[in-house]
Amino acid sequence: MDNKLDYVEKDEKLKKDGRFLVDNFGVDMDQISYILIGPLIFLTIMLIPIPTLDWQARGGLGVLIWMAFWWTSGHIAVAITALVPIFVTTFIPIAPVGEIVSVFSHRIVFLIAGSCAMGAAWQRWGIARRLSLKILSLFGNSARKQIWAWFLISALLSSIIADTVTAAVFVPVAVTLLKYLGYDSNSKRWNNSAATNILLAIAWGASIGSLPTPLGGGQNLLIYEFLTEAVGRQIYFYEWTIRMLPFTLFFIPFIGFYLTRVLQKEDEILPGSKEIYQKELEKMGKLSKGELYSGLVFFLAVAAAFLEPLYTNFLPFLDPAFIFFSLAFILFFIPTEEDENVLSIKSMGNFPITVMIVWPSALALAKVLEFSGLAEIIGENLSFFATGHGIITFLIFAGITVLLTNISTNTASAALLMPVIIRLFIAQGINPVPIILLLTVSVNLSFAIASGNGCLAVSAGYGVNLKTMFKHGIIIAILGFFLSTFFAFLLDNIIPWWGIL
Repeated sequence: MDNKLDYVEKDEKLKKDGRFLVDNFGVDMDQISYILIGPLIFLTIMLIPIPTLDWQARGGLGVLIWMAFWWTSGHIAVAITALVPIFVTTFIPIAPVGEIVSVFSHRIVFLIAGSCAMGAAWQRWGIARRLSLKILSLFGNSARKQIWAWFLISALLSSIIADTVTAAVFVPVAVTLLKYLGYDSNSKRWNNSAATNILLAIAWGASIGSLPTPLGGGQNLLIYEFLTEAVGRQIYFYEWTIRMLPFTLFFIPFIGFYLTRVLQKEDEILPGSKEIYQKELEKMGKLSKGELYSGLVFFLAVAAAFLEPLYTNFLPFLDPAFIFFSLAFILFFIPTEEDENVLSIKSMGNFPITVMIVWPSALALAKVLEFSGLAEIIGENLSFFATGHGIITFLIFAGITVLLTNISTNTASAALLMPVIIRLFIAQGINPVPIILLLTVSVNLSFAIASGNGCLAVSAGYGVNLKTMFKHGIIIAILGFFLSTFFAFLLDNIIPWWGIL
């Protein structure tokens, strides 16, 4: 596999590359100044009096800016940055540390653990690889058709498996094709438009395809939890889907057209690509027990989540979050043809541990902002803009969200903004659901920088042209901001139930 580690080892000059150090060791110690600036910002804000902010609110602001700086610097891993709230509240009581660490036992953490464990089994046994090869082998050798194919299957799968896992499954398959075509290094893929566009199709497809269900990524699960608390009841998965699916169906042709007509200005033939996919499919042989059981159990879990309204009155104790976790547990005991079970220590090597840290830590940051009083202060300063469900209100809050999600991460944006905005609208006596549904779309319009979400990071690791990603990712994000805002405004005004939960 031509992974990032192989690439770095081939090129001695890149052995000290910051991205390599961060991805493999968590921190780039060669950039100690960046590491120190974060806590220095925190201490400075804590020590300097700020009118209208008491010491706790200053502490909340300091944590927020510290994390924002580390997130955007690129020299500290996202998962390590996410642990800052626990570190700070252990020594400085700006929020109860017990409340902060309690988020790690949240029910959604068990849902994430279960779905990611099943995703790890998919990667280990190759069911997603088989499905993608089967679909891709039906397309011709046209670069545009291949880009469309990768974009569509990535968007489809990321609606039920976390967007990062989708990219981690599909990018290596795409790179296999590109290596056969002669693009066998990161630099060659960087310099070829078709190769870069295929990798972008996977990253952007997984990003926008994550919208239709809460399972699409940590950012969705955060917003799902905040909305559940706001409306005071459990939100069923189907209620989320019928409100978010229209946006995905709207964005798929828009982004697909952009990829194949704006980025891929001229079609080109990828000789033998169809035959390569068929050959790779033949190598996989018959459907294995690992593929069968990992796929079957996962779809049972998804079905249980969507069918919850049918059994909740008879089995009120059944929670889809714990169903996911328990079904993943069962996979540890199901044998395969190999000398291991469907889930094992080996297959858990594919488990995205970063997600398990980032999601609860993002919730922890929201609690820091709440307990320190900073969230209330921010809300008071934004109250002028929360005047209802008008188009100006939608544009302002969506604009702030799209900007933040393209300079930090989508999970960070969800954690920072959603609790504040929900509390602000409720305080004004305004239903927060329509604006939060719009901002869910805005949070997922992260297309420009590799640290924005896991999908972009995976593609970056395999040589996607980062200049192309940034330039055109910004364009799509801006266009998407305006289109989604007006579309949400339209839905809220013509479909009475859309903005009510």
